[in-house]
Amino acid sequence: MRWELIDPRTDVEAVVEMADGIYGAESDGFVVRDRNVFRQHVTVTATNQLFDKSKEFLAGCWDGEKLLGYCWFDRGGYTTYSRDEISNAKFHHVDLALPVRTRYKLVNAMIDQHILWAAHCGIPVICSSSIRSEQDAFLKIHAKRGFKVNGSYAWGRTSELLERMNAS
Repeated sequence: MRWELIDPRTDVEAVVEMADGIYGAESDGFVVRDRNVFRQHVTVTATNQLFDKSKEFLAGCWDGEKLLGYCWFDRGGYTTYSRDEISNAKFHHVDLALPVRTRYKLVNAMIDQHILWAAHCGIPVICSSSIRSEQDAFLKIHAKRGFKVNGSYAWGRTSELLERMNAS
């Protein structure tokens, strides 16, 4: 398995297929899915990331030519009661056909990357959330990593999460 930033020339279709093919139906009835819109956003983010790695982070884990999962984080989030910048996880997508142990390993690697990227960019707060109907395991992984879980949101101070990550 190897982790790489998503390449806008070669990797976009694999991300679009995973997002829509595995997870897309979860948004049916709420929004009208459009693969071309998603393709545009993935392509733009992956292209921008080539020139400025501090705006968004979009990386995939590959086994040969097969995408096993990808993570996408942004920045510039704020609450109405604080000036602390928040990095939000847009996606932690893994191939649900993979063994549970592999999915667990991938999600933990994604959390590591989120913590490291936010620390590198000086973003003080990380937030991860889920709209999935089956989210308990995902949120338990975050809680075990030191995030405070409220409802479907997992929050953490980047410095504390980094310290905890480095200690383990």
